[in-house]
Amino acid sequence: MKSLKELYRIGNGPSSSHTMGPKKAAELFLERAPGAAKYVVTLYGSLAATGKGHLTDTAILNVLEPHAPTTIEWLPRTFLPF
Repeated sequence: MKSLKELYRIGNGPSSSHTMGPKKAAELFLERAPGAAKYVVTLYGSLAATGKGHLTDTAILNVLEPHAPTTIEWLPRTFLPF
């Protein structure tokens, strides 16, 4: 039987669901645009509304800031269609 440590990942912050996905997205974006002079990240809807408290911005900045200046735009009242 596998242990819980093998089944679940431990993320940053009080809510890893708000950090693991954005961190992975930042890593993928960095792979696709490695030489950018700057990065601008826009967060929408509920992720933008709760992201500061859940350390979403920290997870993103930890990936992108070492490579280029990074700005995060917060748009909590904007919801994009699926």
